[in-house]
Amino acid sequence: MGNLQGFLEMPKVFNRTSIAIAIAVAGAAAIAGATVGLSGSDSDRGLAIGGAPMPSRQTDTAVAQYERYIVVYDEAPLSTYKGEVAGLPAPGRLAGVGRMRGSKSRDRIDVRSPAAIQYVQYLGHVQARHERRIDALLGRRIKVQHRLRHALNAVVTELTVAEAKRLSVLAEVQLVQPDVAYEPATDTGPALVGAPALWNASPSQYRGEGIVIGILDTGINYASPAFAAVDEGGYRHVNPLGAGKYLGTCAPGGVDEGRCNDKLIGGYDFICGEPGNQCGKPDVLEEPGFGDNMDHGSHVASIAAGNAWTARYKDRAVSISGMAPRANIVAFDVCSKPAVGGGCFESAAARAIDQAIADGVVDVLNFSISGGKSPWGNAVALSFLNATDAGIYVAAAAGNDGAQGAFSVNHNAPWVATTASVQHGRGSFDFLLQLTGPGAIPPALQAVSLTEGSGGTALAAALPNTTPLRMSPGFDSAEDGCAAYPAGTFQGAIAVIRRGTCTYVIKVNHAAAAGAAGVVVVNNVAGTIAPPVPGTTIPAFGVPMAEGNAIRDFAAGNGNTSTAGIGYPPTPVPNTPDVLAASSGRGPAGEYDVVKPDLAAAGVAIVAVKSGATLAGNENLVGISSGTSMASPQHAGAAALVRQARPTWTVAEIKSALMMTAKQEVFKEDSVTSADAHAMGAGRIQVDQAIKAGLLLNETKANFLAADPAIGGNAAALNLASMGKFNCVNSCTFTRTFRNVLNTRQSWTAKVQGLSAVVSPALFTLNPGESKAVKVSVSGGSLAPTGAFSFGKLVLSPSGGDTAQPVLRLPIAVAIRPAKVALEPAQVALTLPVGGSGSVNFRTRNVGGVALDYQIDNTGSGGRTLVAQGVNPNRRGFYSNRNTDVTTRGRASLAADDFTLDSPTGIARILVNGFTTGGGKLENATNLDWSIFRDLNGNPEGNPETTPQLAVWRYTAAPNSAGVSISGDAIRLNLAVAGQNLNLAAGRYWLVASARTPTATSWAWFGSLDGDNVLRTLSVAADGTGAWRAGAGHAGLSYTLEGTNECGKSWIGAPNRAFGRIPSSGSVDTQVQIDTSGLAAGSYVGYICVASNDASMPKAALRVALTVTP
Repeated sequence: MGNLQGFLEMPKVFNRTSIAIAIAVAGAAAIAGATVGLSGSDSDRGLAIGGAPMPSRQTDTAVAQYERYIVVYDEAPLSTYKGEVAGLPAPGRLAGVGRMRGSKSRDRIDVRSPAAIQYVQYLGHVQARHERRIDALLGRRIKVQHRLRHALNAVVTELTVAEAKRLSVLAEVQLVQPDVAYEPATDTGPALVGAPALWNASPSQYRGEGIVIGILDTGINYASPAFAAVDEGGYRHVNPLGAGKYLGTCAPGGVDEGRCNDKLIGGYDFICGEPGNQCGKPDVLEEPGFGDNMDHGSHVASIAAGNAWTARYKDRAVSISGMAPRANIVAFDVCSKPAVGGGCFESAAARAIDQAIADGVVDVLNFSISGGKSPWGNAVALSFLNATDAGIYVAAAAGNDGAQGAFSVNHNAPWVATTASVQHGRGSFDFLLQLTGPGAIPPALQAVSLTEGSGGTALAAALPNTTPLRMSPGFDSAEDGCAAYPAGTFQGAIAVIRRGTCTYVIKVNHAAAAGAAGVVVVNNVAGTIAPPVPGTTIPAFGVPMAEGNAIRDFAAGNGNTSTAGIGYPPTPVPNTPDVLAASSGRGPAGEYDVVKPDLAAAGVAIVAVKSGATLAGNENLVGISSGTSMASPQHAGAAALVRQARPTWTVAEIKSALMMTAKQEVFKEDSVTSADAHAMGAGRIQVDQAIKAGLLLNETKANFLAADPAIGGNAAALNLASMGKFNCVNSCTFTRTFRNVLNTRQSWTAKVQGLSAVVSPALFTLNPGESKAVKVSVSGGSLAPTGAFSFGKLVLSPSGGDTAQPVLRLPIAVAIRPAKVALEPAQVALTLPVGGSGSVNFRTRNVGGVALDYQIDNTGSGGRTLVAQGVNPNRRGFYSNRNTDVTTRGRASLAADDFTLDSPTGIARILVNGFTTGGGKLENATNLDWSIFRDLNGNPEGNPETTPQLAVWRYTAAPNSAGVSISGDAIRLNLAVAGQNLNLAAGRYWLVASARTPTATSWAWFGSLDGDNVLRTLSVAADGTGAWRAGAGHAGLSYTLEGTNECGKSWIGAPNRAFGRIPSSGSVDTQVQIDTSGLAAGSYVGYICVASNDASMPKAALRVALTVTP
């Protein structure tokens, strides 16, 4: 399926502790000036590698007054209820299933016990009471679309933004959150992580028998051999519910009746029906039931728990198996297939988690869907916390925004097991173009990997090595292949054509009409391409620009008489195991002192089940997909094997075992650089070692909740198998409590590698079941105060006793932030009479790490932050791109935001936050452009594409130019380094930032929750027409503007404290004398300046507005 991207702008999340907005997703036909969502998935035409995100159609029509919200109440849901209500005992527990230690029982809740049923009924009465109060408060009766009582105590209803704000302050309401839509973020894979060692273990084999895995995704290809009741080897699955008993829509009378079996024991459809029924909509391709027509869910389910069987992929026999091939599956359909709408709605996910707890049989959940960046204020993340407390292991994808760099990881919740993606030794199955003559063939051209086009005619037989290979006559022009070729130009040949201004379909059809047997389209920028060629009649392929240029040069050397062939079937291409996917999401985990991702698993080029676009006719379909969406279910399957082998371990203990025994010899995408904890977490899963772990760590729900930084919590203190600290000034101490799960007395040595640290105790011995707290004190003296992280690990080695125990390792990531000055308030005002005197007060804060050395210095000029608008948590925005291929989407799609200067100001630095679509990198852009226009009747006076001469300032530069830096989402321009001297008079202006790239790899500017709710977008058609219009869905665009002003005025006097040192998080109050002697009545502006060791702003300016009265 095509990429799922943002389709609907959502309002704020209202929460007493934090703000969270999930990633909205959908797909649409690309149009200029449209909103676009940042891709969170990466696969091979299951979620297409490098496919350009499809923006949503934006109009000037107002958003509907009511939106769907999830309202979470304060009372505990069934999953975490411990008997707090008088007369209502805690529900019973089922023996033998580990849950969080620290609860009254370690076993999974018995949802069918009388106490459980009674408490669920009680919650119904409580919810009704709350809703009567809400009705009275709002002056209307709310319509409850769905009730949750197991994972959350919550309801789904429709509210206005104003109503949501009013509800958020009620004592009985914990969270009010809009229902946003997320994005859906193996053959040799199980062998890589050691699964066969458990499958074939003696005396007990572990293949997932008796374990149930729930898949929250797009549904399942229920007729695939991967999900049959009897596998290819004759193993007959056992239904834990009893023969013929099934869950959800498979029950008698359900829409999926007859689709379940003893392997696939149930399923649910949370897309069709209220709330938010997606079925029957003209723009959503969704059918009732849990059947899959999007590939993603089927692929994920088969990786986690698919049967072992022999599939055929591109005419090759491929043996595939899930990680836990004998586990049972429950499919939860929480995603709709978009044509121009749809996605994976948060309410659907929360309902699915609620149902998984209510059913009482699910042991592991997999969530290969994006989101979860603000865990303590997010309904799905909190549902996962309650599921974890109920004994359900949750594996989630780290996301595929790795190209954006640091802070791109999804699912930051410390209770969720977040998964990065690595190679597993076999890459894609590639068609290879082999040049055969004339003369000696350069080694690079003896086997050129081709990327197969989509939607056209597949290659069904080899093109022999004697096939002519002919370069297009206009190969080096932008219009190559856009006009018809003379008859016979490519007769019987492989045509090589350059990508350019017209569509791939036009190029391929023109080549076919000229006799071509196949087409190779060469990219016109760096990177691979998979040309979409629907309806074409000959095979088409893509190659990167470098390889295509080499083919051109070889052909030119022999007068365009080359020969070549394309083999069939495609060839499995080896790769290096344990190399991270470039797209795999990277830490740090926002501003939280948590190391993410947690673990890595195989997720690159995984062969597994697909579904096709229909519910029937694709029972044996398999395909390749890549991404953390594929790594997460391998993680889920590994957890299922550990749960089976070690049924008394809690969820947190299973996670700690997988982390501490993981393989740490993992490399970044260059295959050379060792991966750090923000790339691989604890390392790549090694499940056969995980069940041998001699020490485990556990944590409780209460501690997870108390660690919320918004209420002063300390996430670094959580008892996790990793240690992270953003600000390790002087030193930072972590305490981890380990439990001996061996049946024997065991000694351990403890030491830290890679960092200067002291461990206490360095040697300890534990009897079976005993625990020991180990303190790790990391010295900050050797850390540079730059904010960059340093990495190490705590190593626990067996010493005495059973020395065959695995060595255990816990990653450590620490940093020290540099000193950073903040002046509060940003400006002060004072009114004095002529000849009078007074004072102004302000506070100097150190919001950095090391001590801030400061002094008042009213000479020269000082810097001010004029605009600071952060990235909207939904990580969506607007195209702002000047297109190199004009006919595809016009000449440009631009975005602009306004700012106002109240006095003459120099502009020092500009930072804009955005992202590239289609997997492209901004470093490959032709150029970047910054333009500032005067305001003209509420719009920019011009634009950089058709009227650049109207700009008051414009700077265009290559991405690697002096003063330009690109890091993750951010593009920075230091005007002084770039040789720019920009001084603006007071007034209103508009900033337009843009890139020049092909439309398939367009740059988009993130929206922001900050701003004045005034922004503009512009679509410039091929003929140059277009007008600025209002942008919607964001308060502004995400950017920072720093300026300079002259320090001091004659009327600004001495401070009461001229210099000092401020520790991290400290502050100093200062009073400065003001004297109006010699001033006439009127208004004056001056600046008090504070010089410091803040390298980012060596001198900060505080605006002083003085009014002198007669």
